[in-house]
Amino acid sequence: MITGQFEIEFTKDGLVHDEHQVTRLLDGLTDTTDLLVLAHGWNNDKAEATALYDTLITSLEAVGLPESGPGSRVAVMRVLWPSKKFALESLIPGGGAASATTANDAALLTALQQLEQNPVLLGTDGTDPTRANMVERAIAQIEDLDTSADARREYVLQIRNLLDPNEAHPDDASTEFFDLDPDKLFQRFTGEVPVLLPTGPGGAAGNTSGGAAFLGDLLSGAKAAARRIANFATYYTMKTRAGAVGRTGVAGVLGRVRERHPQLPIHLTGHSFGGRLVTATAAALPPSDAPLSLALLQAAFSHNGLAQRFDGQHDGAFRAVLAEHRVNGPVVVTHTRNDLAVGVAYPLASRIARDNAAALGDHDDPYGGMGRNGAQHTPEIDPTEQLLRKVTPTHQYTFAAGKVFNLKADATITDHGDVANKAVAQALRDVLRLR
Repeated sequence: MITGQFEIEFTKDGLVHDEHQVTRLLDGLTDTTDLLVLAHGWNNDKAEATALYDTLITSLEAVGLPESGPGSRVAVMRVLWPSKKFALESLIPGGGAASATTANDAALLTALQQLEQNPVLLGTDGTDPTRANMVERAIAQIEDLDTSADARREYVLQIRNLLDPNEAHPDDASTEFFDLDPDKLFQRFTGEVPVLLPTGPGGAAGNTSGGAAFLGDLLSGAKAAARRIANFATYYTMKTRAGAVGRTGVAGVLGRVRERHPQLPIHLTGHSFGGRLVTATAAALPPSDAPLSLALLQAAFSHNGLAQRFDGQHDGAFRAVLAEHRVNGPVVVTHTRNDLAVGVAYPLASRIARDNAAALGDHDDPYGGMGRNGAQHTPEIDPTEQLLRKVTPTHQYTFAAGKVFNLKADATITDHGDVANKAVAQALRDVLRLR
């Protein structure tokens, strides 16, 4: 049963907004067997985050928590943080039509205007004057981007000024985003970004013959490049914020939980950028023999985030989570080709790195997303469970501590946001049961 649900809100810098919320959580953990931590991702307001949590908890109760023992009395910590929706229409303006220049222009301005925002809390407005000034300087270059290298350089420099280079890492090509000559970087974004997407009845390409199709972002030229750079900056901003909230805010609260309840099992579960948030949380918590598991639901970070020497040289940004046994329970990763948001967003990194693959975003792309492909180049992957199964017939997972389970969800997750259904809950239930 669910013994209690505790909402805790964090600022963009990872500070607890209301200390009374933490007190209520700490006081409410008596007589519980487990703490389930939920972190939303691409949501614009509290109502969306609340609906996600409510639906997931309802699904978890429907699939049946154990009547006794591990996973039988579960408290829930519901994280709220100022994330931002990464809309698919900004990634594929005009639905992928190569002539959709009007849609591209609108998407470019929308992406830039969103970069002016720096809200302190989820669902609030927060235009930062300094950021707004940088964005306005970038907007002033738009009409000259086709003809002027100086305009392209200034545009890139103003976008870079919005971002913290300390969060850059080779696993998503963000290191190159800061290191490349600005005009060279701009030119790498000018071409089409084809992505291998599923087709079939109701599929992404509107094709009933099955198979797959190249859809993606088919526009080319300077304004398309400018939009892609702005979109990458939006991704990078959310990446930075998720990391700060996870390692500072959520890890700090859970550190206090462990002080009072040293052996309470904690289960970190994150959707989209919330997946990065809870992974950053795990990386910040000191190793402990108290059970700690990780569930990444259509996570919006690199599929090499947990990897060991994914390019022969570099580890993923969160390799320590596994290498240092900071997570000692199972790591469960849902992934599906139906996740167009992650599937289209991450090939932008391949363009930065000048990957010329015909189709970008799948497991062969060195810069694919976790929610599209699962964890890659990760020696802890256990192949005994490879599917996110339907609840009819019911299935009991054989998850193992310290192992990573990539659960392909083409038949059970329909899109990026479909992570609160009973199939997902069934897998979470069996994570909770494991000791």
